[in-house]
Amino acid sequence: METQDKISALPDEVLGHILSFLSTQEAISTSLVSKRWQPLWLSIPILDLDDITFIQNGKSYSSFFNFAFGSLLARNVQQPLKLARLRFNSCGYDNNFPYSHFKIWVNAVIQRGLEHLQIEMPRPFELPNIILNCKTLVVLKLYRFRVNALGLVHLPALKTLHLDNFTMLETWHLAKVLHECPILEDLRANNMFFYNKSDVVEFQIMPKLV
Repeated sequence: METQDKISALPDEVLGHILSFLSTQEAISTSLVSKRWQPLWLSIPILDLDDITFIQNGKSYSSFFNFAFGSLLARNVQQPLKLARLRFNSCGYDNNFPYSHFKIWVNAVIQRGLEHLQIEMPRPFELPNIILNCKTLVVLKLYRFRVNALGLVHLPALKTLHLDNFTMLETWHLAKVLHECPILEDLRANNMFFYNKSDVVEFQIMPKLV
């Protein structure tokens, strides 16, 4: 109890920094410690959501997204969100994946000034175009997506782009995305698949690329 009291006596900024290393579900659970801890997780500019605990408990995607929406809506809408990480570890119930709910959640987090977005899908789904049209994103890491129709692309602040197990309709789609990342420094394109491979695709020189 004495140790707990010493920790609770730390400033909110320090406690918030400590909680930022936990998943969102773990951070929320600390609100049960005492009234002092109840609001702390809401100040963390991070949403780190992983469906592994829901899988272990035999729950559905619906229950997972209820939690995902709840953890977002509980926060002040004016509070910026720096990092959002959404990971799906199971393909066991992916036939019932609520894609419409997923798109709504993605729109909601991006509209909060998001800087870092990382999403790992259970199987390849169409990438919501709003992700490629986010002027605040600095880091974008995507796993298992496809792009059939490329819309507006505008990523002026993006420095890190990781695409893994990614499918695009045309090879020039990738060139277009990279063209709209003028300050890109870190690029990884792993297991890329294209339905239509153009004979000639021009990739713009990226002077910032490390």
